[in-house]
Amino acid sequence: MGLEAMMADTKLIGFWTIFSFMLMAPIVAVVYAAYSFGYWMHNKGWPQGVVYPYALLFGVLNTLHNWTVCTILFREFPREFFTTQRLKRHKNNLDPSKRELADMLGGFLNGRDPGHY
Repeated sequence: MGLEAMMADTKLIGFWTIFSFMLMAPIVAVVYAAYSFGYWMHNKGWPQGVVYPYALLFGVLNTLHNWTVCTILFREFPREFFTTQRLKRHKNNLDPSKRELADMLGGFLNGRDPGHY
């Protein structure tokens, strides 16, 4: 498989989805930053007494993100609790707009945590 086949083709994402994403980008950024911080804490060996409560709070934040932001972006009700689960489901979607949106958002996660998405 060539490099071109592995790269997201964001031109396939429709205007209204991109517009919605841009409006919600601050929310996406906060959730991404919260994930990145938790990933960093885990990798730096912070005590479990700190990491586990943080992970629980992040799980709630991630679920709210999936049920609101991702519901609007993918224009469907959630079937999963967490954003990554939804992105993985859409990874092979026949609808190129949803597939590429999942790939774009999943690429953000893989940038911090390789292989997460």
